[in-house]
Amino acid sequence: KERAAELLELRDEILFKQPVSNHLGDCPICFLPHPLDHQKSVMKSCCGKIICMGCDHANKLVCVREARLQYTCPFCRSPLPKTKEENNKNKMRRAAANDPVALG
Repeated sequence: KERAAELLELRDEILFKQPVSNHLGDCPICFLPHPLDHQKSVMKSCCGKIICMGCDHANKLVCVREARLQYTCPFCRSPLPKTKEENNKNKMRRAAANDPVALG
C-alpha cells in the first residue's frame, strides 16, 4: 500500500508540474511557455501580443464554427488586418506607442 501511495504521489507531481518558462515568455491565453522556434508563435499587430500557434489555430476554428465573417484576434478580439499594409500600419502604431514587441 505504501508503494502505491508513493506512485500516486509521484504521478500527481509529474502530472501537475508547471512547465519551465523561457526568455520568450508565456502565451497570454494558455499560459504555456512559447516554443524556442519562432515559427511556432505569431505576433498579433493589433495588440502586440505573441500568441502560440495552438491558440491561434483554436481561435480560427472557433471563428469558422461560429460562422463569423471576419477572423478576430484571440487576445483583444479586434478584427485581424486583411492586407500587409494594414498589418504594417498596426505595427507602426504599436512601435509609436513604444511597444518593445513591435520594435523587435
